[in-house]
Amino acid sequence: MIFDQHASGYGWIDYLRLLRSRWPIAVLSCLLFLLGGMALQKGVPCLHESMVRLELEPKKEFGQAAPSLSEFRPSQLNDFSSHIAELRSHNLLSEVVVTCDLVKRWGSAHEAEATRLLEERTELVALPHDRAIVLRARDLNPAASAELVNAIADQFLSRKESEIRGEANSRVERLEREVGERHRAIGRIEARLLELGADATASEEEKTDLRRQLVSEGYLLRSLEAKHQLAAIEAGEAKSQVRLVERAAESSARPFVPIFFTMPALLFLGLLSGVVVTILAERGDIRLNALANLMQRAELPLGGFVPTCGASLLNGGLLPPRLIESYRDLRTKLQRLPAGDCLLLTLMPLRGRDGLAEATTNLACVLADGGSTVLVIDADFRNPQLHRHFEAANHPGLSDFLSGEMRIEETVIKTLRPNLWFMPSGPLHQDPAGLIAGRRMGDLLWDMRSRFDYLLIAAPSIHEVSDAGALAALGDYTAVVAPYRDCSVPQLKKAKLAIEAASAQLTAVFLTVNLEGAAPDLPPLTAPVPIPEKQFQAR
Repeated sequence: MIFDQHASGYGWIDYLRLLRSRWPIAVLSCLLFLLGGMALQKGVPCLHESMVRLELEPKKEFGQAAPSLSEFRPSQLNDFSSHIAELRSHNLLSEVVVTCDLVKRWGSAHEAEATRLLEERTELVALPHDRAIVLRARDLNPAASAELVNAIADQFLSRKESEIRGEANSRVERLEREVGERHRAIGRIEARLLELGADATASEEEKTDLRRQLVSEGYLLRSLEAKHQLAAIEAGEAKSQVRLVERAAESSARPFVPIFFTMPALLFLGLLSGVVVTILAERGDIRLNALANLMQRAELPLGGFVPTCGASLLNGGLLPPRLIESYRDLRTKLQRLPAGDCLLLTLMPLRGRDGLAEATTNLACVLADGGSTVLVIDADFRNPQLHRHFEAANHPGLSDFLSGEMRIEETVIKTLRPNLWFMPSGPLHQDPAGLIAGRRMGDLLWDMRSRFDYLLIAAPSIHEVSDAGALAALGDYTAVVAPYRDCSVPQLKKAKLAIEAASAQLTAVFLTVNLEGAAPDLPPLTAPVPIPEKQFQAR
């Protein structure tokens, strides 16, 4: 089977057909991946995970009473994001490594390696709306994991306590310095007043000004002393904004399994690897294998691809070689079928009529190019399409001859392509099935068999009209033309049973594949014309 596999690219239906036909490979690959993952899981140390919850004090809402000037308030660095960053900091984790002696416990080469491993085994979940942080840590056993997560939380809280007490003490020290400065300022003012009192020539205005300053400094000193006393009390009662809700216990630890070692993940990765292996194993033969599978399961001796691009060899000029080669391959197969002097092939669509007219026209052109005389008969009276590709009128045609209104010579058209003739369907008769089953249809085919090497009859779907069965019974062989993306084995088997019920035999399946952009922008050929009777001779 010849077909350019990369002409129009693959779609999901191609891979679906491939996986459906090669599912044992995908299942085997999935099982191997699953067993390998389970074996690898046994070699990885089993870890246990413990968890603690750290909560931050809620922020003061708008409208609440403002804190006193001496009240300690956290700085911007103590915001929620800063707590997260500090819990993840390398310095804090390295302190925990030393405190818990993780280098010895985990058998690490040095402290830096143990710190890196601790970073991998520690997880933070931020809950901004609840102003909470969930801290998880993993270790080799439940007791060790609980100890580790508690150590991290304790080290973090210790830092926060030290930080807030340091800030509170620094405020007390600052207020102490300010109180000392006020005392010294008052002492200088009092010393100056004593000097002025001993001096009889001193100005009263200067004394009054100094007394006013002394009163102001006294008020300021009493205010600073009150602030200092309040700051000292608050420094003694200062506590961190973060609190530990509950310490982790050994009983609350749970086994930790990495997501890649869970059963759903192993199954998913196994199936994914099976799909990849199956696709790579085909090496570009996806569509050919799909066609071979359809032929084998439907028990059909002949099959192939018939690419379509919206333009036939008659009205589209020179088409790409990748399109023509598929029809030449079908010509070779048709020539090997057992037949007499003339091979009569009935072509009918599986469902609908997409691609049938173009496929029939291109196949007839290729047969004619090989030196064989070919007659194409459009027997689809209800929805004729072939006359558009042959650029001929649909009347007169087959129905006119079968009804006795015209002779054969008046309904058969010789095209400009050598060795190729065409008979349109003609107008719709009241009883198309009766015309097909009549004596004149048998006389027509008997006469045409003596004149041509190939007779191609385009018929409607056997699932839609009764005259399709009569047309299938008249032919030597019957071929179904179906879109590649919509064709399935059950559909082919149904069509095969219907054709066999009409005393015919389904011989071939032709799958249409749309090649977008393959048709060149060339002017159409001149329309064919009816030929005089004297030129319509037997071969």
